[in-house]
Amino acid sequence: MLAVPPYIKKVDNMIIGLLTGRGGNKSQSLPYKNSKKILGTPLMLYPYLAAKKSKLIDDIYISTDGPELKKIANKNSIKIIHRPKKFSKSNSQHIECINHALDTFKKKNIKVEIIVILMCNVAIQPNKSIDKCIKALKEDSKLDSAVTCREWGDHHPSRAKTISKEGFLKPIIKKIDVTTTRQGLDQTYYLDHQVWAFRVRNMKLSNNGQKPWYWMGKRIKPIFNKELVIDIHTKEDLEYSKQWLKVNHTY
Repeated sequence: MLAVPPYIKKVDNMIIGLLTGRGGNKSQSLPYKNSKKILGTPLMLYPYLAAKKSKLIDDIYISTDGPELKKIANKNSIKIIHRPKKFSKSNSQHIECINHALDTFKKKNIKVEIIVILMCNVAIQPNKSIDKCIKALKEDSKLDSAVTCREWGDHHPSRAKTISKEGFLKPIIKKIDVTTTRQGLDQTYYLDHQVWAFRVRNMKLSNNGQKPWYWMGKRIKPIFNKELVIDIHTKEDLEYSKQWLKVNHTY
């Protein structure tokens, strides 16, 4: 098989890394968080640098409405998808900006095989997680998605509480027998939102998968992170991420 000449750009079966982040002060707890600097580097660049290290991603874009994020993207040669205001509201669903990006690629005649969503507010990027997710999809054509997650038995949903109208704690899940010992509970896993890798079929994602993230489909491969990865929403999250980066950051 002949190698594709370097001057011919690949546009079929692309594996796209898509940074997603809103700009401005939409976060009440941490305004302009995606452009805040951690150890001298804007937050949004940490997932970008992780994507850049990937051996499987063909191209990297950012979907954003934020002028400050677009400025950082331009300085780092990140291709920009200008997210409309209607998909940038506080109650907008993530799938809205993903579908908008896929529609943009379709108009540009870029055929996407796998799209890797990387959130701009996740600074902690364990090595090789992106490529592990992509490889999982490449090796099993029946998978809809592969996402990073972490086992967290202490936070089993049967132990979760909410607040009653009277101001008292009460179980979220009603009419369930639950033990106080962790060993007696099923293993519990939570998405850590470092990597969402989706198979794209006919330039669309699933629309009937597991809730709440139905676009992940029904066959979701877990890729386990030993590290505690968090998406940043507060000053405490920012500080934790900063301390992790001081020890582990290798970009």
